[in-house]
Amino acid sequence: MTSLAGRAEVVKLARELHTAPDELGFLLESDPVAIRRVRQSMHHALDSPYRPMFERLAKVSALIPNTLAIAIATRFFGPMLCGMIATSLSPERAVALIGHVPTTFLADTAPYVDPTAAAPIVQAFDTDVLVPVMQEMVRRKDYVTLARFLVAATNEQLLEVVPHIHSGEDLLQVGFNAELDTVADRFDVVLAELPEHRIREILQAAHDQDRFAEAFTFLQFVSDKTLTRVSEVTAGLGPELLTHMVESVHRENAWAEMIPVAALMSPESRQLLFELPVWDDEKLAAVARAAEHSARQGDLLKIIEETAARLD
Repeated sequence: MTSLAGRAEVVKLARELHTAPDELGFLLESDPVAIRRVRQSMHHALDSPYRPMFERLAKVSALIPNTLAIAIATRFFGPMLCGMIATSLSPERAVALIGHVPTTFLADTAPYVDPTAAAPIVQAFDTDVLVPVMQEMVRRKDYVTLARFLVAATNEQLLEVVPHIHSGEDLLQVGFNAELDTVADRFDVVLAELPEHRIREILQAAHDQDRFAEAFTFLQFVSDKTLTRVSEVTAGLGPELLTHMVESVHRENAWAEMIPVAALMSPESRQLLFELPVWDDEKLAAVARAAEHSARQGDLLKIIEETAARLD
């Protein structure tokens, strides 16, 4: 059965192959970790034979004035080659060059930069450099590239740039497309500091755009304290949103991700959730199966006991 993580990995692999995700639909039931390893191995295999040339070009760029280096790069090299060379620059050299590069060209180049290798460079940039490029990629809805750079930015940089992502849908999509195995801890960094009205915007976008699956993809990585905040904000948005959430979770078989959310709701909020008319035998059986397969029986038992006690 298709997992949320598997769907996210197929989207990212399609981006690497310059094709539509639908063309890789046959991979949706594959192990997400295996898909990720194929994508990463393919990237490194294509990059490594040319890395010595990129290193030489980076060294040559240091011998000419910054404005001339940028003129040559933007006119003759293009975004792909510049992105490949970027990680061979020193952070100091990158900072010196960045002010001469148009924002649109930086956004064109970003998809071809290895964010892990570029981490020292990204961390050397001030927020006033990062924000315009980020906003241009948001405008293009280039969520895959934005999400890849979560691994490169510091916690401080993340907290500074997130307020400049104004749409709840944009935040939702960046989180869904993140490299879950490498940036799991970053979700809690952001959501723990995010004002409640921004969390409501994300959840409302999940409702309006039918993207609850995207939200549950990364909520599984936050701390209980943060998840409790999210759970209560979710319940506070009312029966219509909760009903849509249950239907979406059932359609995507995301019960294993939803059970912890329900377990951390207050008794009042949980009662509101389980009094919805949307529940039927099929959904309850699916919840039980998901709890067994994901070792969430303890959470499910807690929900049942506390809900039963409240009803009594």
